[in-house]
Amino acid sequence: MTAPHFFVDPSDVGAIAAGDRLALSESDSHHALRSLRLRPGEEVTVANDLGWVGRGTLAGEREGRAVIDIREAVDVGIVRHPTVVVTLAPPKGDRLGWAVQKLAELGVDEIDLLESERTVRYPGPKVVARLKTVAREAAMQSRQPRIARIGAWDGLHEALVPRDGFVLMLHGEASRRVADALPPDVARVHVLVGPEGGWSTEEIRLAEDAGAVAASLGPAILRTETAAVVGAALVLARYGRLG
Repeated sequence: MTAPHFFVDPSDVGAIAAGDRLALSESDSHHALRSLRLRPGEEVTVANDLGWVGRGTLAGEREGRAVIDIREAVDVGIVRHPTVVVTLAPPKGDRLGWAVQKLAELGVDEIDLLESERTVRYPGPKVVARLKTVAREAAMQSRQPRIARIGAWDGLHEALVPRDGFVLMLHGEASRRVADALPPDVARVHVLVGPEGGWSTEEIRLAEDAGAVAASLGPAILRTETAAVVGAALVLARYGRLG
């Protein structure tokens, strides 16, 4: 069985080293001790959301918190190149949570919500807080060394403010495919995913003027959350971070 994976607070654990004894948070301890029913000596992995991952065993319980003895540790942060950011117009209902879950499982570094011209419903602070929990749980399930950051942009104009990297706009009517649009080497890739109604003409022009490259996922019409996951997977695979 695959060893369960947990995160510790990076403000408390800046690096993980062999010989460390780490205590999990109250919620993770409950998950480890009560839900998974782990017993002393069982193997686990622990990450600090900064790139460090340790492997060790459950030592026991102290004041209601699970204590982990780290046997070995490695800094895997340098492997995640390029940084992949997905910016999407939020789909309705549970589909947004599904998109965040799958993107976090794939290992996307950042997920930003965008209020586009045709966005039907934009989530409030409570939903965003829940999405952060979804991203964390997905990273634990998929054993990622880091948790996808959740952010937001107030319109496409803000998302397109000059920044390092390559900006890829997924657009069904674009003439080139994603694989043909991506450069051979880049430090950061931003993937823009529009709403169900598609990008407006003004938004497409705005993106082109800002230097974004439009690309298509093929002839099929995909829902926003599906396009986000497929687009992210293609980018991650292109640079050897998936597949």
